[in-house]
Amino acid sequence: MTLRHRWLVVASVSFCLLPRLSYAGMMTPCSAPSMFPGTAVTVFVFPYVDHTSVESAQSESVVGTDLAGLIQTDTLLAISRMGSVAAIRLLGTPRQCQPAQVLADLISAFGSRDSRNGIVMVWGRIFKVDNELYVQSYASFQRFRVQDPGEMIELPFGGSTLVGRLASQTIAFAPRHVSSADLEQIKARYAQANIVHDRPDEASAGKPLLTMFPNAQRPAYYLTETRGDWIHIRAQSGQDGWLLARAMVGDELLTSRLPEMKFVEGVAGYFSVRASPGEATAAIASKALTTFEEGPSSVAADEPRAVSKQLRGLIRLLAGQQSDAAFGDASALFAEAARLVPSNAAAGNLATVAALYRDWRNREATIDFEATANRFWESIGNDPTDQTALTNCWTFFNVARSAEFEGRFRFPDKVGVNELAAKAQAFKTVEVNGKSVALVQAKPVVPWPQPQ
Repeated sequence: MTLRHRWLVVASVSFCLLPRLSYAGMMTPCSAPSMFPGTAVTVFVFPYVDHTSVESAQSESVVGTDLAGLIQTDTLLAISRMGSVAAIRLLGTPRQCQPAQVLADLISAFGSRDSRNGIVMVWGRIFKVDNELYVQSYASFQRFRVQDPGEMIELPFGGSTLVGRLASQTIAFAPRHVSSADLEQIKARYAQANIVHDRPDEASAGKPLLTMFPNAQRPAYYLTETRGDWIHIRAQSGQDGWLLARAMVGDELLTSRLPEMKFVEGVAGYFSVRASPGEATAAIASKALTTFEEGPSSVAADEPRAVSKQLRGLIRLLAGQQSDAAFGDASALFAEAARLVPSNAAAGNLATVAALYRDWRNREATIDFEATANRFWESIGNDPTDQTALTNCWTFFNVARSAEFEGRFRFPDKVGVNELAAKAQAFKTVEVNGKSVALVQAKPVVPWPQPQ
């Protein structure tokens, strides 16, 4: 049996020994990653790569690993109210800890075609510009499966379906300035946070976290209680204690120094709401995303803020049971997102689809055909290969020229049935670089609930 397979066996046995509670944590090597298969969402935190020297960029740096440890415990505390969740810290060199490869290994070991669980991956780098130090974070999120088509909303429209996607599911956050003292404080804070105390009190007796895992068992644990900034954990060995989970850098919360952690919390909340819609979880997730959006513009750049608004819109629809009021609120958020990233085809398409459906479900409303068509065309112009926008526009033209629905639209004088038919047919001949663009809609992993 290879080392990798021994690790997987240990991970599987450890999981079976743990009570199936709602939230858990783990440390696992990138070379043989593991997870808790039963969770609705898992956050994986990679060591941040230290690019301040050639040597540190090739090794598992102390400060980069400790920063990941702080992010993991802080995230686990933040998402512990969201249902079935886990936060896992990865260990290894930059070469071993490539997010795409680790994801592929995890899916190979634990995935299935029917997996609907959400995963969030967080990684980053520490680098220097003109002797000034910066930390930059990245995040991606998707379903735990090969070739995930992404999160999408599906809305019934004239016997067909309109589909909207997020602007992106891989996010690069703006670099955040730090000092040498900040990096030292990160290491010092992790040393404190890595102690398991007898009571939720830093003055109480404690022991290093790794001593709870004898016989080289995988460091996996589950939460049984949270109390303020503390989490109570129990290991598969039966040992338990309190971890100080709220991460600090000096006198500031880690989430104040790295506001993108609020985005990660919000994404985890979105997946939890998708798994089990509930107002309490929706409120927690939306608050985290709003806090991120309202942070300094130097950190909350346009694309991350746009995706955050889109996620809030989806959460609003789910928690609001897709009522008229929910569609009104979500449409406004999608429109704000599209204005933030005007050249993003997916953002423009989602805003157009939501606004169109909001009006479509109002039987008394007359839809402005030309204005809606122009919005679709603008999205297609930003990316002519966007099959979702092309197919939506084709669907829109076909419904508009149907005798059953033509009374729902307000047309310019110059537009007639023949012109609509010709336009609809033209979508089937769209070519980019000499290749036809197919009119197809991807199938989501988790179907969007049918609106009432």
